[in-house]
Amino acid sequence: MTPPAGTTPPAARELAAVVLDRLAPHLPEVASAADPGGAPPARRLYDLVAERLRTLDEQEALAELVREPRNNSLVKRLLGSAAAEDPGYAAKLAAAVAALPAQVGKSPAGQPTPRGRTAPSEGRGPAGAVADDVPGSADGRRPRRYGPWIAVVAVVLLLVVGGLVVRAVQDGLSGAGGLTSDSTCTEYQQAPPEERVAAIRQIGLAKGISGADSPLVMTAVDQLCDAQPSARIGDLVARFDD
Repeated sequence: MTPPAGTTPPAARELAAVVLDRLAPHLPEVASAADPGGAPPARRLYDLVAERLRTLDEQEALAELVREPRNNSLVKRLLGSAAAEDPGYAAKLAAAVAALPAQVGKSPAGQPTPRGRTAPSEGRGPAGAVADDVPGSADGRRPRRYGPWIAVVAVVLLLVVGGLVVRAVQDGLSGAGGLTSDSTCTEYQQAPPEERVAAIRQIGLAKGISGADSPLVMTAVDQLCDAQPSARIGDLVARFDD
């Protein structure tokens, strides 16, 4: 079960902040690219953001983001909510950010940063972490490594998806009432039908049995319980493990 619309978990907000921070240096140029076919990573990330904002009927917010990439509080909130409500979309955002290549630091004039120095606007990421520096190359450019970025994105994605899964499991358990894998058939047959279905579904998930709450399995469990009132529900469901 996803969080209610309008709520944005901290992990989803952090993912949105990372997305916009990595996208900002490529705006507005990437928004005006004519051919999306074979688009570079920055264009793919922009398309994910733009398509979601258009779906939300937030074209004006998209236009403002392109004009002023750092004035992104509204877009950050919208993307955070979208990532929290749609783990599949959150996964696509994280993958697109991870695919962005590392950028060589630039001075304000657009020239390579002198060896041993860091341009003021390029030294830090959105979370305030300084990019790892390595010795300059022969042409004076100083490569920068973004390994920590990938780790941050992966952790954010795991937090978002993991939180949604936990919520779904908790909701399912509450729907099962007091029935557990150790409940007897007698207890099972005394429970309302909706609690029986929820209990069989959760027991099946715990045992790795897909479709445990199908009508065929539910009917079979009812028949087994009629014959064995003292049997445990978990033991009966386990019989359907292929």
